[in-house]
Amino acid sequence: MKMRKPFLILAFIALALPFFNCSNDDNTMQIGETANRAPETFNLLTVSDGATEVDVKPTFSWSAAIDPDGDSIGYELFVDTHDNPTTSIASNISGTEFTPENRLSLNENLFWKVTATDGKGHTTSSNTFGFTTRNLKMPSTPATANAAFSARRGHGSVVFDNKMWVIGGDDGASHLNDVWQSIDGETWTQITSEAPFHKRKNHATVVFDDKIWVIGGDNGADYLSDIWQSGDGENWTLATGAFPFPPIERFSVVVFQNNLWVLGKRSGPAKMMNTIWKSSDGETWINVETQVPFTDRFGYSTVVFDGKIWIVGGKEEEGISSNSWHSSDGVIWTQITESTAFTELSNHTMVTFDNKMWAIAGRDSKTRTDNIYQSSDGISWREVIEEIPFIERSDHTTVVFDDKIWVIGGLGGGGTSSYLNDVWAMD
Repeated sequence: MKMRKPFLILAFIALALPFFNCSNDDNTMQIGETANRAPETFNLLTVSDGATEVDVKPTFSWSAAIDPDGDSIGYELFVDTHDNPTTSIASNISGTEFTPENRLSLNENLFWKVTATDGKGHTTSSNTFGFTTRNLKMPSTPATANAAFSARRGHGSVVFDNKMWVIGGDDGASHLNDVWQSIDGETWTQITSEAPFHKRKNHATVVFDDKIWVIGGDNGADYLSDIWQSGDGENWTLATGAFPFPPIERFSVVVFQNNLWVLGKRSGPAKMMNTIWKSSDGETWINVETQVPFTDRFGYSTVVFDGKIWIVGGKEEEGISSNSWHSSDGVIWTQITESTAFTELSNHTMVTFDNKMWAIAGRDSKTRTDNIYQSSDGISWREVIEEIPFIERSDHTTVVFDDKIWVIGGLGGGGTSSYLNDVWAMD
Protein backbone atom coordinates (compact mmCIF):
# COMPACT_ATOMS: atom_id res chain seq x y z
CA MET A 1 0.00 0.00 0.00
CA LYS A 2 1.38 3.41 -0.89
CA MET A 3 2.10 5.74 2.12
CA ARG A 4 0.88 9.28 1.78
CA LYS A 5 3.34 12.20 2.03
CA PRO A 6 1.64 14.04 4.94
CA PHE A 7 2.04 10.96 7.09
CA LEU A 8 5.76 10.78 6.28
CA ILE A 9 6.31 14.45 7.23
CA LEU A 10 4.52 14.05 10.56
CA ALA A 11 6.54 10.96 11.38
CA PHE A 12 9.79 12.80 10.66
CA ILE A 13 8.82 15.70 12.95
CA ALA A 14 7.88 13.30 15.74
CA LEU A 15 11.25 11.58 15.52
CA ALA A 16 13.21 14.86 15.30
CA LEU A 17 11.64 16.71 18.24
CA PRO A 18 13.45 14.75 21.00
CA PHE A 19 16.78 15.40 19.26
CA PHE A 20 16.23 19.15 19.05
CA ASN A 21 14.96 19.32 22.65
CA CYS A 22 18.07 17.54 23.94
CA SER A 23 20.39 19.87 22.00
CA ASN A 24 18.85 23.06 23.46
CA ASP A 25 21.09 24.97 25.93
CA ASP A 26 20.15 27.48 28.63
CA ASN A 27 20.63 30.46 26.30
CA THR A 28 18.02 29.27 23.78
CA MET A 29 14.49 30.48 24.38
CA GLN A 30 12.07 27.53 24.75
CA ILE A 31 8.77 27.30 22.92
CA GLY A 32 6.27 29.44 24.81
CA GLU A 33 8.99 31.21 26.83
CA THR A 34 9.05 35.06 26.92
CA ALA A 35 12.32 37.01 26.28
CA ASN A 36 14.24 38.31 29.29
CA ARG A 37 13.71 42.05 29.71
CA ALA A 38 16.10 44.78 30.81
CA PRO A 39 15.52 46.65 34.10
CA GLU A 40 12.96 49.42 33.93
CA THR A 41 13.99 53.07 33.85
CA PHE A 42 14.96 54.70 37.16
CA ASN A 43 15.86 58.17 38.39
CA LEU A 44 18.92 59.89 39.85
CA LEU A 45 18.31 61.58 43.21
CA THR A 46 21.44 63.14 44.71
CA VAL A 47 23.80 64.77 43.82
CA SER A 48 21.00 66.83 42.25
CA ASP A 49 21.23 68.26 38.76
CA GLY A 50 22.88 71.69 38.75
CA ALA A 51 24.11 71.42 42.36
CA THR A 52 27.03 73.67 43.33
CA GLU A 53 29.56 73.66 46.17
CA VAL A 54 29.32 69.86 46.26
CA ASP A 55 31.73 68.11 48.62
CA VAL A 56 34.59 66.17 47.06
CA LYS A 57 33.31 62.93 48.62
CA PRO A 58 29.58 63.24 48.02
CA THR A 59 26.99 60.48 48.46
CA PHE A 60 25.39 59.64 45.12
CA SER A 61 21.91 58.11 45.33
CA TRP A 62 19.24 56.93 42.88
CA SER A 63 15.87 55.20 42.91
CA ALA A 64 15.81 51.41 42.66
CA ALA A 65 15.48 49.98 39.18
CA ILE A 66 12.71 47.35 38.92
CA ASP A 67 13.47 44.23 36.91
CA PRO A 68 10.28 42.92 35.24
CA ASP A 69 11.59 39.35 35.43
CA GLY A 70 12.57 39.55 39.09
CA ASP A 71 16.31 39.28 38.35
CA SER A 72 18.85 40.71 40.80
CA ILE A 73 20.31 44.08 39.77
CA GLY A 74 23.79 45.56 40.13
CA TYR A 75 24.65 49.22 39.53
CA GLU A 76 27.67 51.02 38.05
CA LEU A 77 28.46 54.69 38.72
CA PHE A 78 30.12 56.91 36.11
CA VAL A 79 31.58 60.37 36.86
CA ASP A 80 33.77 62.65 34.72
CA THR A 81 33.88 66.01 32.95
CA HIS A 82 31.91 64.90 29.86
CA ASP A 83 28.16 65.35 29.53
CA ASN A 84 27.92 61.62 28.76
CA PRO A 85 30.33 60.30 31.40
CA THR A 86 32.24 57.09 30.64
CA THR A 87 34.64 56.92 33.60
CA SER A 88 33.48 54.22 36.02
CA ILE A 89 34.27 54.99 39.66
CA ALA A 90 32.36 52.04 41.14
CA SER A 91 30.74 48.86 39.82
CA ASN A 92 28.78 45.89 41.20
CA ILE A 93 26.96 48.20 43.62
CA SER A 94 24.11 46.27 45.23
CA GLY A 95 22.37 49.21 46.87
CA THR A 96 21.10 52.53 45.58
CA GLU A 97 23.76 54.87 46.96
CA PHE A 98 27.53 55.16 46.92
CA THR A 99 30.12 57.42 48.56
CA PRO A 100 33.53 57.35 46.80
CA GLU A 101 36.67 56.76 48.84
CA ASN A 102 38.77 58.87 46.47
CA ARG A 103 38.21 62.60 46.26
CA LEU A 104 36.69 64.28 43.26
CA SER A 105 38.55 67.28 41.87
CA LEU A 106 38.02 70.66 43.50
CA ASN A 107 36.06 73.38 41.73
CA GLU A 108 35.28 71.14 38.74
CA ASN A 109 32.21 70.88 36.49
CA LEU A 110 31.30 67.18 36.55
CA PHE A 111 28.59 64.86 35.25
CA TRP A 112 27.28 61.57 36.62
CA LYS A 113 25.01 58.71 35.62
CA VAL A 114 24.25 55.15 36.72
CA THR A 115 23.62 51.94 34.79
CA ALA A 116 21.51 49.06 36.12
CA THR A 117 22.36 45.54 34.90
CA ASP A 118 20.36 42.38 35.58
CA GLY A 119 21.69 38.86 36.00
CA LYS A 120 21.31 38.16 32.27
CA GLY A 121 23.50 41.11 31.28
CA HIS A 122 20.70 43.44 30.15
CA THR A 123 21.43 47.09 30.98
CA THR A 124 19.43 50.28 31.43
CA SER A 125 21.07 53.70 31.85
CA SER A 126 19.76 56.59 33.89
CA ASN A 127 19.68 60.13 32.65
CA THR A 128 22.71 62.37 33.38
CA PHE A 129 23.07 65.06 36.06
CA GLY A 130 25.67 67.84 36.18
CA PHE A 131 27.18 69.49 39.26
CA THR A 132 30.12 71.60 40.44
CA THR A 133 32.40 70.65 43.31
CA ARG A 134 33.42 73.07 46.02
CA ASN A 135 36.54 75.18 46.14
CA LEU A 136 39.49 74.66 48.48
CA LYS A 137 38.37 75.15 52.08
CA MET A 138 40.48 77.44 54.21
CA PRO A 139 39.56 77.59 57.92
CA SER A 140 39.61 80.92 59.71
CA THR A 141 41.83 79.51 62.45
CA PRO A 142 44.98 77.37 62.25
CA ALA A 143 45.39 73.79 63.41
CA THR A 144 47.68 75.40 65.95
CA ALA A 145 48.73 79.02 66.28
CA ASN A 146 51.70 78.15 68.47
CA ALA A 147 53.23 74.72 67.83
CA ALA A 148 55.47 73.05 70.39
CA PHE A 149 58.51 73.69 68.19
CA SER A 150 60.00 77.17 68.21
CA ALA A 151 59.09 79.72 65.55
CA ARG A 152 61.40 79.28 62.57
CA ARG A 153 62.17 79.78 58.92
CA GLY A 154 64.24 77.84 56.40
CA HIS A 155 63.32 74.52 58.02
CA GLY A 156 62.54 71.25 56.25
CA SER A 157 59.23 69.37 56.27
CA VAL A 158 58.22 65.99 54.88
CA VAL A 159 55.53 63.36 55.28
CA PHE A 160 56.98 60.07 56.49
CA ASP A 161 55.58 57.07 58.38
CA ASN A 162 52.09 58.62 58.27
CA LYS A 163 53.28 61.71 60.11
CA MET A 164 54.37 65.25 59.33
CA TRP A 165 57.94 66.16 60.24
CA VAL A 166 59.73 69.48 60.89
CA ILE A 167 63.54 69.46 60.84
CA GLY A 168 66.01 72.23 61.64
CA GLY A 169 65.78 75.83 60.47
CA ASP A 170 66.56 79.19 62.01
CA ASP A 171 64.57 80.64 64.94
CA GLY A 172 66.11 84.10 64.78
CA ALA A 173 68.52 83.41 67.63
CA SER A 174 70.34 80.36 66.31
CA HIS A 175 70.29 77.63 63.72
CA LEU A 176 68.61 74.35 64.67
CA ASN A 177 69.00 70.61 64.25
CA ASP A 178 65.97 69.41 66.20
CA VAL A 179 63.40 66.97 64.77
CA TRP A 180 59.62 67.06 65.42
CA GLN A 181 56.65 64.99 64.27
CA SER A 182 52.85 65.18 64.34
CA ILE A 183 49.89 63.02 63.30
CA ASP A 184 47.35 65.86 63.33
CA GLY A 185 49.20 69.17 62.89
CA GLU A 186 48.10 70.30 66.35
CA THR A 187 50.15 68.17 68.74
CA TRP A 188 53.88 68.01 67.96
CA THR A 189 56.37 65.64 69.60
CA GLN A 190 60.10 66.25 69.71
CA ILE A 191 61.99 63.20 68.48
CA THR A 192 65.41 64.65 69.18
CA SER A 193 66.57 68.06 70.34
CA GLU A 194 69.90 67.69 68.56
CA ALA A 195 70.40 65.40 65.60
CA PRO A 196 74.04 64.43 64.85
CA PHE A 197 74.22 66.72 61.82
CA HIS A 198 75.16 70.41 61.91
CA LYS A 199 72.54 72.94 62.85
CA ARG A 200 71.25 74.43 59.62
CA LYS A 201 68.64 76.28 57.57
CA ASN A 202 67.76 76.36 53.86
CA HIS A 203 68.61 72.69 53.51
CA ALA A 204 66.68 70.18 51.39
CA THR A 205 64.55 67.54 53.11
CA VAL A 206 63.00 64.70 51.14
CA VAL A 207 61.73 61.13 51.54
CA PHE A 208 63.53 58.57 49.38
CA ASP A 209 64.09 54.82 49.67
CA ASP A 210 61.90 54.68 52.81
CA LYS A 211 64.12 57.17 54.62
CA ILE A 212 64.21 60.87 55.44
CA TRP A 213 67.12 62.69 53.81
CA VAL A 214 68.66 66.00 54.91
CA ILE A 215 70.99 67.59 52.38
CA GLY A 216 73.17 70.71 52.43
CA GLY A 217 72.06 74.10 53.75
CA ASP A 218 73.97 76.67 55.81
CA ASN A 219 74.81 76.89 59.50
CA GLY A 220 75.10 80.66 59.70
CA ALA A 221 78.83 80.66 59.00
CA ASP A 222 79.36 78.11 56.24
CA TYR A 223 77.52 76.45 53.41
CA LEU A 224 77.22 72.70 53.93
CA SER A 225 77.73 69.71 51.67
CA ASP A 226 76.80 66.72 53.81
CA ILE A 227 74.00 64.21 53.24
CA TRP A 228 72.20 62.45 56.11
CA GLN A 229 69.52 59.76 56.17
CA SER A 230 67.24 58.25 58.80
CA GLY A 231 64.66 55.49 58.92
CA ASP A 232 62.98 56.77 62.09
CA GLY A 233 63.84 60.49 62.43
CA GLU A 234 65.88 59.84 65.57
CA ASN A 235 68.87 57.82 64.40
CA TRP A 236 70.80 59.43 61.55
CA THR A 237 73.58 58.11 59.30
CA LEU A 238 76.00 60.16 57.25
CA ALA A 239 75.50 58.99 53.67
CA THR A 240 78.47 60.84 52.26
CA GLY A 241 80.89 63.36 53.61
CA ALA A 242 80.50 65.80 50.75
CA PHE A 243 78.75 66.49 47.50
CA PRO A 244 80.82 66.23 44.31
CA PHE A 245 80.04 69.95 43.92
CA PRO A 246 80.53 72.98 46.21
CA PRO A 247 78.60 73.38 49.47
CA ILE A 248 75.12 74.74 48.78
CA GLU A 249 71.92 76.22 50.17
CA ARG A 250 68.59 77.42 48.76
CA PHE A 251 68.49 74.63 46.21
CA SER A 252 65.88 71.96 45.50
CA VAL A 253 65.77 68.18 45.65
CA VAL A 254 63.03 66.02 44.13
CA VAL A 255 62.48 62.29 43.77
CA PHE A 256 61.97 61.45 40.10
CA GLN A 257 62.36 58.22 38.12
CA ASN A 258 63.74 56.41 41.20
CA ASN A 259 66.52 58.95 41.66
CA LEU A 260 67.30 61.89 43.89
CA TRP A 261 67.71 65.04 41.77
CA VAL A 262 69.51 68.19 42.91
CA LEU A 263 68.44 71.18 40.84
CA GLY A 264 70.30 74.46 40.94
CA LYS A 265 72.24 75.70 43.91
CA ARG A 266 73.71 78.75 45.57
CA SER A 267 77.24 78.31 46.85
CA GLY A 268 77.60 81.89 48.01
CA PRO A 269 75.59 85.10 48.26
CA ALA A 270 76.41 86.06 44.68
CA LYS A 271 76.91 82.62 43.15
CA MET A 272 73.74 81.23 41.63
CA MET A 273 74.05 78.18 39.44
CA ASN A 274 71.70 76.03 37.37
CA THR A 275 73.50 72.70 37.33
CA ILE A 276 71.64 69.40 37.78
CA TRP A 277 72.83 66.25 39.53
CA LYS A 278 71.16 62.91 40.26
CA SER A 279 71.79 59.84 42.41
CA SER A 280 70.16 56.44 42.77
CA ASP A 281 71.50 55.90 46.30
CA GLY A 282 72.49 59.29 47.77
CA GLU A 283 76.14 58.24 47.73
CA THR A 284 77.16 58.36 44.06
CA TRP A 285 76.15 61.46 42.13
CA ILE A 286 76.10 61.97 38.37
CA ASN A 287 76.27 65.37 36.74
CA VAL A 288 73.39 65.38 34.26
CA GLU A 289 74.81 66.35 30.90
CA THR A 290 72.44 69.01 29.70
CA GLN A 291 72.59 72.54 28.43
CA VAL A 292 70.14 74.00 30.95
CA PRO A 293 68.33 76.79 29.10
CA PHE A 294 66.98 78.64 32.11
CA THR A 295 69.04 81.28 33.88
CA ASP A 296 70.88 80.81 37.15
CA ARG A 297 68.52 81.18 40.10
CA PHE A 298 67.74 80.37 43.70
CA GLY A 299 64.63 80.70 45.84
CA TYR A 300 62.63 78.90 43.13
CA SER A 301 60.38 75.93 43.81
CA THR A 302 60.19 72.52 42.17
CA VAL A 303 57.58 69.80 42.02
CA VAL A 304 57.01 66.53 40.18
CA PHE A 305 53.74 66.65 38.25
CA ASP A 306 52.33 64.89 35.20
CA GLY A 307 55.45 62.75 34.80
CA LYS A 308 57.78 65.77 34.69
CA ILE A 309 59.99 67.89 36.91
CA TRP A 310 58.76 71.49 37.09
CA ILE A 311 60.70 74.60 38.10
CA VAL A 312 58.71 77.77 38.81
CA GLY A 313 59.90 81.28 39.69
CA GLY A 314 62.95 82.15 41.72
CA LYS A 315 65.46 84.95 42.06
CA GLU A 316 67.71 85.53 39.05
CA GLU A 317 70.51 88.02 38.66
CA GLU A 318 68.08 90.38 36.93
CA GLY A 319 65.48 90.06 39.68
CA ILE A 320 62.56 87.83 40.66
CA SER A 321 60.83 85.91 37.88
CA SER A 322 57.74 83.76 37.47
CA ASN A 323 58.68 81.75 34.39
CA SER A 324 58.11 78.00 34.47
CA TRP A 325 59.99 75.10 32.91
CA HIS A 326 59.55 71.35 32.81
CA SER A 327 61.44 68.23 31.78
CA SER A 328 60.39 64.60 31.36
CA ASP A 329 63.97 63.32 31.68
CA GLY A 330 65.97 66.02 33.49
CA VAL A 331 68.02 66.58 30.33
CA ILE A 332 65.77 68.41 27.89
CA TRP A 333 63.96 71.39 29.39
CA THR A 334 61.06 73.30 27.86
CA GLN A 335 59.87 76.72 28.89
CA ILE A 336 56.12 76.59 29.44
CA THR A 337 55.49 80.25 30.05
CA GLU A 338 57.56 83.40 30.37
CA SER A 339 55.18 84.93 32.90
CA THR A 340 52.36 83.55 35.02
CA ALA A 341 49.45 85.04 36.95
CA PHE A 342 52.00 85.89 39.63
CA THR A 343 54.47 88.11 37.81
CA GLU A 344 57.20 87.66 40.43
CA LEU A 345 57.64 84.90 42.98
CA SER A 346 60.50 83.51 45.05
CA ASN A 347 60.93 81.74 48.38
CA HIS A 348 57.51 80.17 47.83
CA THR A 349 56.50 76.52 48.10
CA MET A 350 54.89 74.16 45.62
CA VAL A 351 53.03 70.87 46.03
CA THR A 352 50.96 68.53 43.91
CA PHE A 353 47.40 68.17 45.18
CA ASP A 354 44.03 67.44 43.59
CA ASN A 355 45.74 66.65 40.25
CA LYS A 356 47.09 70.20 40.11
CA MET A 357 50.20 72.17 41.00
CA TRP A 358 49.85 74.68 43.82
CA ALA A 359 52.12 77.67 44.48
CA ILE A 360 51.80 79.06 48.00
CA ALA A 361 52.91 82.41 49.50
CA GLY A 362 56.52 83.63 49.04
CA ARG A 363 57.99 86.97 48.03
CA ASP A 364 57.62 89.33 45.12
CA SER A 365 60.05 92.19 44.51
CA LYS A 366 58.48 94.31 47.27
CA THR A 367 57.07 92.18 50.05
CA ARG A 368 55.93 88.78 51.25
CA THR A 369 52.62 87.44 50.02
CA ASP A 370 49.84 85.13 51.14
CA ASN A 371 48.61 84.23 47.65
CA ILE A 372 47.63 80.68 46.69
CA TYR A 373 47.62 79.74 43.00
CA GLN A 374 46.78 76.50 41.20
CA SER A 375 47.39 75.17 37.69
CA SER A 376 46.67 71.92 35.87
CA ASP A 377 49.02 72.66 32.96
CA GLY A 378 51.67 75.13 34.15
CA ILE A 379 50.39 77.72 31.69
CA SER A 380 47.17 78.98 33.23
CA TRP A 381 47.41 79.83 36.92
CA ARG A 382 44.38 80.86 38.94
CA GLU A 383 44.30 82.49 42.35
CA VAL A 384 42.30 80.13 44.53
CA ILE A 385 41.24 82.12 47.59
CA GLU A 386 40.96 85.88 47.74
CA GLU A 387 40.74 86.17 51.53
CA ILE A 388 43.61 84.29 53.16
CA PRO A 389 43.42 84.18 56.98
CA PHE A 390 47.11 83.54 57.60
CA ILE A 391 49.82 86.16 57.64
CA GLU A 392 51.97 86.78 54.55
CA ARG A 393 55.08 84.62 54.63
CA SER A 394 58.14 83.23 52.93
CA ASP A 395 60.71 80.57 53.85
CA HIS A 396 57.87 78.35 55.10
CA THR A 397 57.22 74.69 54.25
CA THR A 398 54.21 73.00 52.66
CA VAL A 399 53.29 69.32 52.61
CA VAL A 400 50.29 67.23 51.56
CA PHE A 401 48.99 65.02 54.35
CA ASP A 402 45.64 63.43 55.20
CA ASP A 403 44.02 64.85 52.03
CA LYS A 404 44.98 68.40 53.01
CA ILE A 405 47.61 71.01 52.15
CA TRP A 406 49.55 72.05 55.26
CA VAL A 407 51.50 75.31 55.61
CA ILE A 408 54.06 75.37 58.41
CA GLY A 409 55.90 78.33 59.95
CA GLY A 410 58.19 80.62 58.00
CA LEU A 411 59.13 84.27 58.09
CA GLY A 412 55.97 86.37 58.28
CA GLY A 413 54.88 89.94 57.77
CA GLY A 414 54.60 92.15 54.73
CA GLY A 415 56.95 94.83 56.04
CA THR A 416 58.52 93.85 59.33
CA SER A 417 59.58 90.25 59.84
CA SER A 418 58.36 87.80 62.44
CA TYR A 419 59.29 84.18 62.94
CA LEU A 420 56.28 81.85 62.82
CA ASN A 421 55.35 78.45 64.24
CA ASP A 422 51.71 78.33 63.21
CA VAL A 423 50.32 75.36 61.25
CA TRP A 424 47.45 75.68 58.77
CA ALA A 425 45.45 73.00 56.96
CA MET A 426 43.48 73.45 53.73
CA ASP A 427 41.29 70.90 51.99
